Amino acid sequence: MGTTAPITVLIADDHALVRRGLVHILSLYPEFSVVAEVGNGKDAVTKAKELMPDLVMMDLNMPELNGIEATRLIKKHDVSIPVVIVSAYDDIGYVVQVFHSGANGYLLKTTDPEDLRDALLEATNSSDFICPHVPSAQLRAVLNNDQNHSNPQYLINQLTAREREILQLVADAKSHQQIADLLNISVRTVDTHHNNILTKLGIHDSVTLVTFAIKNGLVVLNK
Repeated sequence: MGTTAPITVLIADDHALVRRGLVHILSLYPEFSVVAEVGNGKDAVTKAKELMPDLVMMDLNMPELNGIEATRLIKKHDVSIPVVIVSAYDDIGYVVQVFHSGANGYLLKTTDPEDLRDALLEATNSSDFICPHVPSAQLRAVLNNDQNHSNPQYLINQLTAREREILQLVADAKSHQQIADLLNISVRTVDTHHNNILTKLGIHDSVTLVTFAIKNGLVVLNK
């Protein structure tokens, strides 16, 4: 009788100690095989496209690209790749944005190793969004309100992936020239995206924009 091939895993976290800890935990379970580890969101997207792992474990707060936007890009490339965010943040705003990124689950870094194993296995075999630390009724109530036009999430859902990426960089205090250099686009294009973001969200200045983004979990700040 043949044996089942292990689930290949890509780990993305900007803290080497956390990455090594996750690698060690998964090594305890024959169901998993870590094929790569990276320290930022952009590398996570690149490696996911290159290796096509069975599962991606992603931190929320990372340089270059946060876990939410990295997940969006991975899912845009191949929606079938399961992505689970593993974070220290338990804010409901982040949970909502993670859900809308297309991720398959949101786990806290305080999760017990056995529970982590079970959740990762579930993520690879189920289409349900896994988020043990938020009661399912509360999560459903929040998500069901997304189509309310007075709900900020309704406006957020109008943003494109590029607009979200630029919004994160604006919140990181990057100038339009720096954003243009990072994304290999013109400053004029950055200006256009920035103006479109303001228009879609009904906001008139960058300070209010950043405040809105932080309040609604669109950007991740260091604790």
